[in-house]
Amino acid sequence: MKKQFSTIIFCLLIHTTFACINEYKTLLDGSIYESGEPSSGKIGVNSIKNSELGEKAEALLKAYQRSDSIEYLSDYGAALVYMGQYEEGQKIYQQIEAENPGLYTTASNLGTIYELLGDPEKALYWIKKSVEINPQSHQGSEWIHIKILEFKLSEKKDYNQSILGMDFGNEEIPSKPENADLRKLQDHIYHQLSERLKFISPPNQIVGNIYFDYGNSIAHTIDVETALEAYEEAKRFGLKSELLEKRIAKFMELSKKAEFMNKPVTEKISSSDYWFYVFQHFLLTGLICGLVFGVILFWIVKMKQKRS
Repeated sequence: MKKQFSTIIFCLLIHTTFACINEYKTLLDGSIYESGEPSSGKIGVNSIKNSELGEKAEALLKAYQRSDSIEYLSDYGAALVYMGQYEEGQKIYQQIEAENPGLYTTASNLGTIYELLGDPEKALYWIKKSVEINPQSHQGSEWIHIKILEFKLSEKKDYNQSILGMDFGNEEIPSKPENADLRKLQDHIYHQLSERLKFISPPNQIVGNIYFDYGNSIAHTIDVETALEAYEEAKRFGLKSELLEKRIAKFMELSKKAEFMNKPVTEKISSSDYWFYVFQHFLLTGLICGLVFGVILFWIVKMKQKRS
């Protein structure tokens, strides 16, 4: 019984001391909700050190020479590309294509290499070929890669229009495109940018343009604060857009109420919300103390019954 009692008390203390961290977030209509789910409008990139890549490339080349396995040769070519040795990687994949034509990985990687070498026309040919071989490649997100390459080949490059062809309107609050699966769009953008950002640093208005669509989408599916992070990334990548600036200003205005709610209580003494917060705090504390007292009383009664 003592062990059970101590376990109950420990669990109560853990629950009250290490509860989930919640924050107030803002929806597009200006309403506030409490969220315990972490979210970010920034897309992280896993970088690999060149020294590690060099060792990996050397090991893959030796493995290929020992086994004559095309998979080792292909991975060796990928390591060269990650190290920035694009022309060397190109030669590897051209060799693979000549000896084993029609492989998805070869077509996809040649498309990426040609883009990195500044030849979007050849890049588009190979990316389209890779999608023909495997339509579900990169979780079905390669349509974004194709849109980017088509934009690079277009005569007039208007960065104020969505490269992905998404219509979020021209108002300070983005409208929702018709028949658009925004969560799938977010997943596809996340996948494509997480790969692209391994090779590209700011400024890059194409990435900025896509980040803008990412933020517009997040505004509908997550919250204003997370969308603002994506908007700031769009600016960091050099997107120059009056609409972007207008939405940042509007979203910052919407976010002020949630920002106030997330401040420590001591910073809100002058607000009537302070007393409501105090009431909630004491009510919750009273309930927890009452529960703990009840458990202790129950334990004491049980112990007395056992002794008698």
